[in-house]
Amino acid sequence: MFDKLIGQPKVKSRLTFFANAKKSRGRIPPLLFNGAKGLGKTEFAKEFAYGLERRLMEINCATIRNDEQFMEQVFVPYIHDKDVTVLFDECHRIPPKLADLFLTAFNTDNKKRKSVTYGDYLLEFDFERQTYLFATTDMQKLSRPFKDRMTEINFAPYSPEELGEIVKLRLDWVDFKDDVVEDISKTLRGNARSAVKRAMEIEMFCDNYSQSHFGRQEWDNLCDTLEILPFGLTPLERQVLVILKERGACTLQTLSAVTGMERSAIQQEVELHLLREGFMRIDGKREITGKGHKVLDRIVY
Repeated sequence: MFDKLIGQPKVKSRLTFFANAKKSRGRIPPLLFNGAKGLGKTEFAKEFAYGLERRLMEINCATIRNDEQFMEQVFVPYIHDKDVTVLFDECHRIPPKLADLFLTAFNTDNKKRKSVTYGDYLLEFDFERQTYLFATTDMQKLSRPFKDRMTEINFAPYSPEELGEIVKLRLDWVDFKDDVVEDISKTLRGNARSAVKRAMEIEMFCDNYSQSHFGRQEWDNLCDTLEILPFGLTPLERQVLVILKERGACTLQTLSAVTGMERSAIQQEVELHLLREGFMRIDGKREITGKGHKVLDRIVY
């Protein structure tokens, strides 16, 4: 079912289990895909739906204004009495009243159907004909009762080797030289979506120069052109490391003043990767680590 997708062996195993179980039990419980952005949740949902021989209906929950709009404009015409797999992406943004309705619908006690009264409608959730998938990047924003109705499928970051395989799979016509794929994969931050985007950039580079090979010289050229930094650092992350190197330990307020960024933006958009990779630490103040110094030694700034 997932032979075209790289990585996530535990996700593949669990989803294959549920697909096989459907053949005997007739239904699949609502599944909750949990993981950071770019880990392939939507791609796995597409392959899962394809394996079930059903179309996938993808709904961004940020576009659902209220429960009435969803029921009248989405559920009744496109889901009710249909064979479909439905993916609710960013499900932590489901309106509260709609979430409450789902609590009732998915409290099935292993029944294959559940009827729910909604206004003038008697809605039937037919779990033999419909499979419900939910995906979120913010698990902590879901209520405990909502999570308890779901079976969690947890996505993990990709290894550099897996990311390299994704790049090569997307560019099977490119001859990679000088073990350059290893260097490319180190800039992708464990993120499959970044691997796909990097493959597109390499494809454009090769098209621009009418060549089908890509080695270290081409990679250095691409890095200079697109400002691709070691370890996938962003220019803002580099700026913070430079500030910490030149000024020593700083408070969050100081970093905000020097960079011109809001404190919350620094915490959410800059510090997380630096902390995760061990390039900085927080002990009252923000400090660059020895590992962070080594990274800056590789960067011209």
